[in-house]
Amino acid sequence: NCLKRMLHQKELELSLLKEKIEKEKQALLVLQTKAENEICKAQKLISEKDAELHAAEESLSGLVEAKIHYSGEGLMVEVAGGFNGWHQTIKMDLQSSSATLEPVGSRKSRLWSTTLWLYPGVYEIKFIVDGQWKIDPHRESTIRDGIENNILRVDR
Repeated sequence: NCLKRMLHQKELELSLLKEKIEKEKQALLVLQTKAENEICKAQKLISEKDAELHAAEESLSGLVEAKIHYSGEGLMVEVAGGFNGWHQTIKMDLQSSSATLEPVGSRKSRLWSTTLWLYPGVYEIKFIVDGQWKIDPHRESTIRDGIENNILRVDR
């Protein structure tokens, strides 16, 4: 009798363990399904982002390096233009050969430059020298609505 009770007790414990294992299996299946769904979502997102990256690379592949130079008096020179909708001025760098020839504060003619990445085309530009809008008389220019601007041609 004692052995029967012990055997019966062990069979109950075994049955409970089997039920617990079955519940754990079901919980693992639910987690596996959720994980597979999340992996699919992540793979789809990666694919979309790859497509966006490819489109951006294609778009940027048309950009060309455009060097802009300005020669004239001034302590600070910037350039603005149609290449960015005239929204922001770009600070130009004083060329080292120009800086060593003339002391700082000198009003002598100096060479300034900057490099931009632009799409090929024709842009109107203007220089801001010590806060004053100026054209470079050595560059091609145009007059529209009474306003004179220089021309920047960017070729492939």
